[in-house]
Order: sequence, then structure tokens, then C-alpha cells
Amino acid sequence: MITDGVITLRAPEPDDVDAIFRWENDRSQWVDSAVRAPLSRQAVWEFVTNCDNDIFSRGEARFIIELNNGRTSVGALDLTSFDALNRRAEVGICVDRAYRQSGYAARALSLMCGYAYTEIGLHQLWAVTSVDNPAARALFVKCGFKVSGRLKSWIRKGESYGDAYIYQRLLVNGR
Repeated sequence: MITDGVITLRAPEPDDVDAIFRWENDRSQWVDSAVRAPLSRQAVWEFVTNCDNDIFSRGEARFIIELNNGRTSVGALDLTSFDALNRRAEVGICVDRAYRQSGYAARALSLMCGYAYTEIGLHQLWAVTSVDNPAARALFVKCGFKVSGRLKSWIRKGESYGDAYIYQRLLVNGR
């Protein structure tokens, strides 16, 4: 487990299925993700029960953000698009509506940066977020990510397309 004393990042457990099911099926989250259709509880169950979090074999890893004072799951953080050769991965984060604006996302992202550098040996993390998502943009900037480009017409929004920013954070000594 990865902890800072306030939150812990840990592997998903069967008890997390209901929360993950709710987060994955929250349509307001779909703008900044690859999800475009509801997931079944069975699909989430199979993902959780088959999740070994070995980024080197699966190319991805999922972590649950848990509060240390009562084991409450407040969100999830994913590493995807793992590139072992170039030592980088995409990072995505979701925090339950009830726990937003509490600093948990920034804590989780900061913990992940240290873990990615120290334990996985990554050189950088990157993320893509809609230009229309000021909360996500502020989070990445707060955690040391820098805008490295604007992707035109990147995110489909019904019949139109919106731009997105790509953020990068180079990991040097876990900072």
C-alpha cells in the first residue's frame, strides 16, 4: 500500500465493486475518459477479481483512494498506456462527488508520482483533459504537471468536438 497518513492507495477489492460501478457509470465523468457506455456490475466484478495490478504484464494498474480514518473509498486512480521502453504512463483520477474539494485527489496524485518514480521507475506521467474541465486542469497544475500541448477537436461531445490539453510531469527523484 502507498500512504501519506491521510489517504492510502491500494489495489481494488471485492468490497469496492459498488463504488467503482457507480463511478464508472457516472456520465458526467465520461468527457475525460474513454468510457462511452454503461458498464455492468458483472464487468466491474470481473475486473476487480482479475486485477493483479502488475503494470508490466497488464500495461495498466488501478488503485483505490481510501481514507485512513475508517477505510472509506473516495475515488480511484489509474495508470494506463504504460510504455516500459520510454518509462511513461497515462494517469487518470476520479473522486466521488461527496469527497471532491477535500484535497484527496491532489494527495493521491502526489503519492502516485512518488510511487511511479521509485517503485516502477517511470520517467514521466501524462494526462489528457478537456479544456472545459477547470477542476482537472487545476489539479494537474497543482501537482506539478505542465501543459505540453493543445489537442484540437480531441474529445467528441455529441455531434461536435472539443479541445483537450495534454499535461506531462517529468519525475525527478520522485518530485
